[in-house]
Amino acid sequence: MARRLCRLSRLFPLFSPASASPAAAPKLHHHLPVAANPSPAPVFPSASASPSPAFPAVSRLFSSSSAGGSTMVVVGSADSFSSILNKVQDEKLPAVFYYTAVWCGPCRAIAPLISKLSTQYPSIPVYKVDIDMEGLTNKLGGLKVYSVPTFHFYHKGEKTGEIVGADAKKLEVAMETLHRQL
Repeated sequence: MARRLCRLSRLFPLFSPASASPAAAPKLHHHLPVAANPSPAPVFPSASASPSPAFPAVSRLFSSSSAGGSTMVVVGSADSFSSILNKVQDEKLPAVFYYTAVWCGPCRAIAPLISKLSTQYPSIPVYKVDIDMEGLTNKLGGLKVYSVPTFHFYHKGEKTGEIVGADAKKLEVAMETLHRQL
């Protein structure tokens, strides 16, 4: 099966590791308006709006009435994303970061599988990050997210794997492997 993905060259036309600092980052001008949350799903509240600065409350999405439930969390702001990533790394937690975009066909195609896997493995939270969210461009460049869908797998706070593209078999194997490590 061919690997399906969407390239993000329109977001990172001049990015290089030498320009990773915010002061050296190129000024990108979008020709299209960027919505704060183009997803119809509820969003993860921003860290600044939360009474708990350590980690905002987690909302569960796509959950069914069956036992378990999904651990899919839609990240709603760049601040929330930074807070979640720092918490995963500092507290050595397992997690999957699912980088996606509303306009990405392969992302929409793989979404039902991600929802199923997040329900199947409730001990592994899946954080859905819309790459078009305002304020994420430099952070995504630093994480080397240049295509969507991209999946980053964390175990004990360390990035242990990455899948670029909508490859269902690789995704299933990676989730099972992460689950076995817990």
